[in-house]
Amino acid sequence: MKVLFVNVVKDLAVQKAHYPLGFGYIVAYCRKFGLDLDCVYAEDIRGLVSVNPDVVAFSCITENFNLCKKYAAQVKRFNPKIKVLIGGVHVSAVPDSLTEDFDVGVLGEGEQTFFELARNNFEPKSSINGLYFNGAKTPDRALIEPLDNIPYPDRSIYSLGPRASYVFTSRGCSYKCKFCSSSRFWKKVRLHSAEYVAGELLQLKNAGVRYVTVFDDTFMLSLERVKAIRDLVKPYGLAYSVALRANQVTGESVSVLKDMGVVKVGMGLESNSARVLEWLEKGNTPEINQHAVDVLRKAGMPFIASFIRDIPVESREDLEETYRFIKKNNIEFDMYRLMPFPNTPIYDGRRDWDACQIKQYNKPNGVARFVQKACRIVG
Repeated sequence: MKVLFVNVVKDLAVQKAHYPLGFGYIVAYCRKFGLDLDCVYAEDIRGLVSVNPDVVAFSCITENFNLCKKYAAQVKRFNPKIKVLIGGVHVSAVPDSLTEDFDVGVLGEGEQTFFELARNNFEPKSSINGLYFNGAKTPDRALIEPLDNIPYPDRSIYSLGPRASYVFTSRGCSYKCKFCSSSRFWKKVRLHSAEYVAGELLQLKNAGVRYVTVFDDTFMLSLERVKAIRDLVKPYGLAYSVALRANQVTGESVSVLKDMGVVKVGMGLESNSARVLEWLEKGNTPEINQHAVDVLRKAGMPFIASFIRDIPVESREDLEETYRFIKKNNIEFDMYRLMPFPNTPIYDGRRDWDACQIKQYNKPNGVARFVQKACRIVG
């Protein structure tokens, strides 16, 4: 059977900066267990006629779901016999949002579920866990353990040109920030072994990659594991960027990262108001935020921080605290609008998927002028 994998994205640079490794994991997993898929990767369905697939497997985020519905309808108009699947965070959170053009939803972690579905010629049945079809869910799919049982993603399926390289060294997050669906999607934290991580990074190095982003929710869940990874990959001479929580930033952790080859750190600070941070259930405080900035600056480690605005409990004074913090520390940062996504405690039941877009507030004419302007207009 020929499978057309479609990552539904809009024509935005941020949505096309990286290939979605989920499809690569699925292809590699199926091949590991003897199912060699004839597959094509795309980011729209313009190639539907030339590919003439038996199956179209979509993945999309919530803000792109209306576009995905249009694609699914077009596929069925082209050939109603084509099996239309969808997986990813959106369908896993709100499977009842699927239209009749989708034959089946793959919920949660998809490798084993997709493999069993493919082995059954993509005919869903109640004995396959982790599915949604005919308006009902089958039992939840157990997570794959140990995580190293999942093979490295097959990156050869992506043929639309070079893009930034990244890896996952874990799945899940042990923190439960109110606005984030990751811990709810993955259920628990699982870590790849240091040896597994080193093997994948060696593959990338041998392919000519020199800079890798670690896309874990937070890389520093275990300092000892990071040290083990550092010891194995340091000879590769690669450069990395990683995400850290502010409470994980210590002199020792930053020293280990620098020794590994990390050249930039990202931190989700979200706010510098104690009241807002408590409402977000972030687990950080303004004092922790400031300490993280001070440690990174002392170590000479470049970093970028992200913040959230438009929080229900946020006052003008709260937001001004955040902007004063940014200005005082001259922080490189991104500022986003809070979005109540499905499968988070702040989800408000909205079904206007087009409205579920992450709004980024720009930073015109440098940090100082942006901060001054923001403090004038907020309220």
